[in-house]
Amino acid sequence: MVTDLVYHDIFLKHEMSMGHPESPDRLRSAMSYAKKAGLIENDRLNLLTPEPVSLDTVYSIHDKHYLDGIRKKSEQGGGFYTLDTAVNQYTFQAALLAAGGGVNAVDRIMAGSTSNAFVLCRPPGHHAEIERAFGFCFINNIAVAANHLIRNHKLDRIMIVDYDAHHGNGTQNSFYSSNQVLYVGLHQDGRTLFPGSGFPDEIGTGKGQGYTLNLAMYPGAGDKSYELAFTEVIEPLAKSFKPEFILTSIGFDGHYKDPLTSLGLTTSGFSMMNNRLNHIATTHASGKLACFLEGGYDLTVMGMCSLNLLEELIGIEITEFDEKHTESESCTQYTKDLIDQVTKTSPLL
Repeated sequence: MVTDLVYHDIFLKHEMSMGHPESPDRLRSAMSYAKKAGLIENDRLNLLTPEPVSLDTVYSIHDKHYLDGIRKKSEQGGGFYTLDTAVNQYTFQAALLAAGGGVNAVDRIMAGSTSNAFVLCRPPGHHAEIERAFGFCFINNIAVAANHLIRNHKLDRIMIVDYDAHHGNGTQNSFYSSNQVLYVGLHQDGRTLFPGSGFPDEIGTGKGQGYTLNLAMYPGAGDKSYELAFTEVIEPLAKSFKPEFILTSIGFDGHYKDPLTSLGLTTSGFSMMNNRLNHIATTHASGKLACFLEGGYDLTVMGMCSLNLLEELIGIEITEFDEKHTESESCTQYTKDLIDQVTKTSPLL
């Protein structure tokens, strides 16, 4: 069995503005590290060129009028949605291929053609709302893939773990009233970071009550806090929910060097999370795991963490990087108190 690396050169042509942090260089760095490590030639890695997602599939998550607006702006050469979220002539095509890559990846995993996948795409997706481009995102790639698994593969239990430093508001809202998708967000506290959401009292509504869980981390939270979150919350949730497929929003912006955030993860911390997610998938979902790139704005970190993720998915030795960063005791205690809070309110724990 092999791992799919979903990639298309059109992802490099989508640009929002000169000097924008969500730049094509993010993917160039990831591919460069993978090539230097010899992974592109590894027979356990398949470089998958995605097909565009069908619009009918996207309409299950996004409003048709909204998508028509993205297409028209792209055809006209570009335009802004917010001060930091804009399209150019390639954005609509890139967004359809990014979402299509996610659908292609989960289809191949369901068919048994591959073990798992890393969708190395731009634009990212987890902030995109039903009818709003937001936070560098246009189509919610992971939400489209999750809904595709429910509608077309008849799965009943999808677990989404989002460890991007920014709360995945769009993904959460896509399934806020559903008990078929368990959304778990680990992110910097919304009182200190965009988009200002993802608090512990956001737990879902109706049938979905209890199927949304947010761990809003104190600034400075790092490897120790995230390991506690997996041990005390995420792994017990998976044991209770028994997911049939694991989808992960991968964001490397929780690294202590990231210029946009204030968390304290190291490459070892990300490797720990990837390993434990892989173990959850193996234990509960016959290994079915697809990872979707979201944020991460230090280019060197992008390369290192992408390499480590691919090594984990392929099943080879993880490259270690010389890094040291320690979170404060007060930060660790805050995380312990936060975990106590969410475990008392979650019906799945």
